[in-house]
Amino acid sequence: MQPATPPWIAEARVRLGNRIRDARIDAELTQDKLAELAGIDRTTLQKTEAGKTDPKFSQLLRLARALRLPARDLMP
Repeated sequence: MQPATPPWIAEARVRLGNRIRDARIDAELTQDKLAELAGIDRTTLQKTEAGKTDPKFSQLLRLARALRLPARDLMP
């Protein structure tokens, strides 16, 4: 069994998801379109935006590239 996620990590997940969602909205992209551009599954993007899961580093880089932002701009 995995240990419980520390609150500070859970909070950072939510902030990361919010930044990705806000950047997507600013870019006038749907979740479907951003997922397509980034080459990831829409449900993965949905869970990431909701702060339910940690994206893989490669997924974070793909999302940043699709959003035309440096990855550091998405970090909490």
